[in-house]
Formats: sequence, structure tokens, C-alpha cells
Amino acid sequence: MGIQTLDEEKALSRFHTLIKSEHWLATYVKDLLSAHDLSAGIDFGTAEQLLSAEKEQFEKDLATARRMLRVYGRQVSAEAQAATAD
Repeated sequence: MGIQTLDEEKALSRFHTLIKSEHWLATYVKDLLSAHDLSAGIDFGTAEQLLSAEKEQFEKDLATARRMLRVYGRQVSAEAQAATAD
């Protein structure tokens, strides 16, 4: 029983660390908890919708990052090489 308690403490600690982070999973978990609080429960459909929304946002952010890399990539690389040469 002591081992199980320790595992639960580790899990809780890791959960708090995740919630404080900017990782997409933290946002998803917060949205799940909010949905649970609003409706006094949650079902798989709601969880799936929230996950789908996270995926859509991730894909939009990824597309933006790729465009930025395409436009500014050489400039950033040149600046980084110049900075390391100094």
C-alpha cells in the first residue's frame, strides 16, 4: 500500500507540473476539467471534440511555424552562424 501511495504522489506531482507547462496536453486537460465542471460529468464524445480542437490548433500553429521557417529560415541561420563566429 505504501508503494501505491508513492506512485499516486508521483503522478500528482507530474500532473501539477504538466498543468503549469505550456504543453498542448495541459490545455487539453484544463479544457476537460472545465467541461467536467460545467456539466457535472464528461463523456467520450466531449473528450473527442476537445482533442479534435487541440489537433486543429496544433496544425494551424505548425503551418504558421513552417511558413515562418520558409520565409525567415536563412536569415535566422545566418544570424546564428555569425553569432557563433564572434
